[in-house]
Amino acid sequence: MKKRTLLYIPLVLLFALAVSVLAVHYRNLFINYSLASIEVQLPFTIDGSIMAVKPEAESAGLKVGDRILAINGRAIESGDIYREELTKLRPNEPMTLAVGRKTADGQTENHQIVITTKRLEKDFNFYSRLVVGFLFAYVLPTFCILLGFWVVFVRPQDALAWLLLFLLLGLSQMGLEGYGRATTVGFYSAIFFNSWALAMFLFGIYFPERWSVDVKIPWAKWIFIVPLAFQIFLALLSQIKIFLGINLIDSLDFIAKPYYEIAAPVNMLATSIFFAALGHKSGTLENPDARRRLKLMVIGTSVSMTPLFVIFLLRLFTGAKGSFFDIVPFWFALLALLLVLLFPLTLVYVIVVHRAMDVSVVVRQGLQYALAKNGVRVLQFFLLFAVGLGTLFTINNYGRNISLQIAFIVVGIALIPLIDFAAKRLIVWVDRKFFREAYNAEQILSDLSEDVRTMIETKPLLETVSSKISESLHVPQVALLLKNGGNFQPAYALGYKNAPNVSLNENNTTIEKLKTNEPLVIYQDDQDSWINDEGQTTERANLRELNSQLLLPFGAKNELSGLISLSPKLSDSPYTPTDLRLLKSVAAQTGLALENSRLTQVIVSEAAQKERINRELEIAREVQERLFPQELPKIEGLDYFGACRSALDVGGDYYDFIELPENKFGIAIGDISGKGIGASLMMASLQASLRGQAIHFKSDLAGLMKQINSLVYEASTSNRYATFFYAQYEPATRKLTYVNAGHNPPFLVRKSGEVVRLEEGGAVVGMLPSMLVNYKQGEIELQTGDLLVGYTDGISEAMNPQEDEWSEDAMLEELKKVHEKPAVEILPYIVACADEFASGAKQHDDMTMIVVKVI
Repeated sequence: MKKRTLLYIPLVLLFALAVSVLAVHYRNLFINYSLASIEVQLPFTIDGSIMAVKPEAESAGLKVGDRILAINGRAIESGDIYREELTKLRPNEPMTLAVGRKTADGQTENHQIVITTKRLEKDFNFYSRLVVGFLFAYVLPTFCILLGFWVVFVRPQDALAWLLLFLLLGLSQMGLEGYGRATTVGFYSAIFFNSWALAMFLFGIYFPERWSVDVKIPWAKWIFIVPLAFQIFLALLSQIKIFLGINLIDSLDFIAKPYYEIAAPVNMLATSIFFAALGHKSGTLENPDARRRLKLMVIGTSVSMTPLFVIFLLRLFTGAKGSFFDIVPFWFALLALLLVLLFPLTLVYVIVVHRAMDVSVVVRQGLQYALAKNGVRVLQFFLLFAVGLGTLFTINNYGRNISLQIAFIVVGIALIPLIDFAAKRLIVWVDRKFFREAYNAEQILSDLSEDVRTMIETKPLLETVSSKISESLHVPQVALLLKNGGNFQPAYALGYKNAPNVSLNENNTTIEKLKTNEPLVIYQDDQDSWINDEGQTTERANLRELNSQLLLPFGAKNELSGLISLSPKLSDSPYTPTDLRLLKSVAAQTGLALENSRLTQVIVSEAAQKERINRELEIAREVQERLFPQELPKIEGLDYFGACRSALDVGGDYYDFIELPENKFGIAIGDISGKGIGASLMMASLQASLRGQAIHFKSDLAGLMKQINSLVYEASTSNRYATFFYAQYEPATRKLTYVNAGHNPPFLVRKSGEVVRLEEGGAVVGMLPSMLVNYKQGEIELQTGDLLVGYTDGISEAMNPQEDEWSEDAMLEELKKVHEKPAVEILPYIVACADEFASGAKQHDDMTMIVVKVI
């Protein structure tokens, strides 16, 4: 307690300094925003000296680094005079500047520069800069300072809380930089602006636990800590020189100047490690809650800082100076400034809402402890002390007026229970006002007992029960043990550093006591408790590992199936009768839900198996889709297209377009008998056979088809076969050579309207051995305007609800209507016609079509 109190001393002093910085900062708020009334656009950016100049100012002789000494003859002796002179300027009038300029030998030369001013356009960009500037320069610093000190005030002994404070104070300097450089405020600004990268670096390594990389190579972090600490030291020496006139920094020029050359990259690398460390930990930490919090933090802070880093990199590599709006386009600068606000908001969300540092619980616990215990006792002590002093006072001033003395003592004693009552009411008010989840613990647990009834999956059920109990009553450790054979073992544990390795035998005293179906309170520090009997050594060790203070039995049909172990509350307050009543209800509903889970396990298993099969079918469908042509090579004189729509997840239809040697072009379409996985496997075999053999047979398509028949026959079962049409087209001669192995004859629709069916070929492939099969190949010369259409019977035999077939003739009539259209439009039109005829009837077969048009 003494150490905690001592920590508050520097914290309060630092807070007072931060508040004074904000006071100085806000004092300039209305002054700075009064500049919105200026009518001219300044052709330069100034921060003590000229930081950036626009072309018109540069052509007039103004340079970066110049210091403005006077405007229109009036000496600029203060910021107020500078702002006053700016408000006097008018558009299109000359502005005379007296500037001081450093020469190469360190001397100062005075120059007079005349610049013609331009009207300031107060458009959307202008007011956007004002609003965003206010958020960045005033809201961001205030929010960062208050958040950082709030966390440390409730966790003064937590090193991470102090790191967070330094990180936020450094971030706040983005808006505060430049104020009070020759004052104590200057010390504050310089120290924390230069410590931001170091704070980010260390916070990334140690939050919420030490980075595994640092554990393996602990010396590596000093590569950054040493130069960044030296940077803070140099900033401190600079402020001593400015504020006290003591020049200590010049003696370190031999090392300071080289460091300043690499300071920017070092700082950016250090802040990059913040993201790298948190990103790595978000995927490697054992605690899933910690991983979830870190993922939120990494995403939020990365989005927040990325545009800002881009601007810093541009400034670093291009040497650009001035404000963000002078370096990058307006919209990008606006975005970068707005997103910086996301950084502290992310920290608030992760630390407070997701309880990464349990700040809300700490506040509540501290208030309860102070008010409910020490606070009341201290007040009572002081009241009794005051009563004693009052008695002495009355004796000294009113002699022996006993009645007055008695009245004073009675009033004092009566105030003691009133103070106790007021303290308890104050606790309730704090819970209602700031910690709604604690005040509503009864409601949360009541809702939980209703919710678990509908949960049938074991793991989500155990997770929900554990988290809700922990959240509502602030119980840090919750374990659910389920019966496994003759022992009760942990099935889910929340809040433990390592999963508890315990096993309670069904014959143990603990389990026997729980069979009464009543909650069991464990008093491990009570020597008279049954748990401390000599024969309970193993049970006592198990319960200590669980850190159990309360055990809740649950089951179904009068049989104990599990128990819930709860550790002491964070506030150390005992479980109240209301807590026990609600928890007993939760446990009972948990037991019923687990029984439902057991009874539905077979159904769930079957559903999972079905889902697995569906997924495998989906994978097979994706693989089959890859067997179809993914790109259509450009063939001289042809416009072509193809598509397949399976009736099931996978199908047996096949089409292909193949670029061949000697500038030939292969066209294929086939239909495997049957549907589903078997048909798709044979389709893959047919595709592999065709592509593997087509280049060897060249013009001998009959021999090619005989070889394909042999390969497919050997690779398939006796009830599997395929109808198959294959053709080769020679663009130079426009000759089409083909073989039709039992497939629906493709249509060749001439421009004149004549229809030729390509029937020459032989038997289907894969049904008979090659010795029993022979094929003939046909030839036909194609002409401009000819339309070759191959299809499977899934299109021509599409059926409507009355089981009527669409027919080839109907398809041919529709083809003639769209003969002049490109292939990519013809194919979907024909399929749409088939669907229209089907009138919503289920597709009974795969539908595949190829369209080749001579152009």
